Amino acid sequence: MANWWYNRISIHLKKPMVIIGFLLLIINLKAQQNLVPNSRFDSYTGNCPSNFNQINSWFGYLSPDVFHYCLPSNLNGIPQNLGGYQYPISDSVYVGFYFYIFNTSNTREYIGVRLNDILYEGFTYCVEFHVSLADSSNYGINKFGAQFSIDSLGFNCPPACILSYQPQVKNDSSNIVTDKQNWVKISGSFVASGGEQFLTIGNFYDDIETAKHSIKVSNYPNNDYAYYYIDNVSVYACDSPLVEEPQDTTFVFIPNVFSPNQDGENDLWQVTANKVNNLNIQVFNRWGEQVYKTNLANTEEAINFNPAWDGYTPTGKPVSEGTYFYIVQYTLPSGETKVEKGNLTLIR
Repeated sequence: MANWWYNRISIHLKKPMVIIGFLLLIINLKAQQNLVPNSRFDSYTGNCPSNFNQINSWFGYLSPDVFHYCLPSNLNGIPQNLGGYQYPISDSVYVGFYFYIFNTSNTREYIGVRLNDILYEGFTYCVEFHVSLADSSNYGINKFGAQFSIDSLGFNCPPACILSYQPQVKNDSSNIVTDKQNWVKISGSFVASGGEQFLTIGNFYDDIETAKHSIKVSNYPNNDYAYYYIDNVSVYACDSPLVEEPQDTTFVFIPNVFSPNQDGENDLWQVTANKVNNLNIQVFNRWGEQVYKTNLANTEEAINFNPAWDGYTPTGKPVSEGTYFYIVQYTLPSGETKVEKGNLTLIR
């Protein structure tokens, strides 16, 4: 099972026997770690993909394409390729495939992946991926979906190349994506039924249900399709069905991922401490440079602290996406000092 536990210490102050079960519950509370393997499509056994539809960890329905700096620029290279011109969000790879093709009996392509862990019943999961319409496309559409299933989806093609499943996460139907310059984030959340372990991304709706916007390109007069690049896919637990902490319980809660991209969701790395005397937090980058620090103290009585980091340095500069190291030190009402250390993932 993937190592994505919440870092949490909980000490009951009045009923020692009751806290045993409560501790077990807290230990199994899952943290916000990306469950998607090779989420940026940049993992390969060699230095370069050996063919155009090789995507490690992922599998394709029909023939999605991988684009990489090391591939031929007139075909599957970056930034210039057969679809047009685009840079990846990060690293050196993105994937592209057809979400819609005009007058071809609902022809679709999809990509799928087995997640690093199963989804848990009653947990809320947040989902994000980014798309950019290829320059060669004469249509933009609105139907982008993420479907979660216990097993991989069967693909019955022909006669109709479409997966007739209802995606749990889908784009707003009024949002027809026609942007060919920028990456557009598709996001949403859903409550898992439990046991889901496969993610499939694509257009799960037929041609009639798919809203289209024509943007004819003179250089590509016959390209009546919607071909999108896709990059940076994430799935993480963003809420749980667990009960609230008892008011007479001392605990420190340390999430290990956040995404300070000012979208109103998970923008802050927020450490929650209940009934401790002081709290000292430090965050360092991979080179050992301190990027965040706070020291909160109250020596008279145990109180609650809820400091938050917004992903900026003390001088007001945004830190880069990546993995950071935290040290959280706090003092219990008994006077005992505890230190928690771990990794923190920052996603832009």
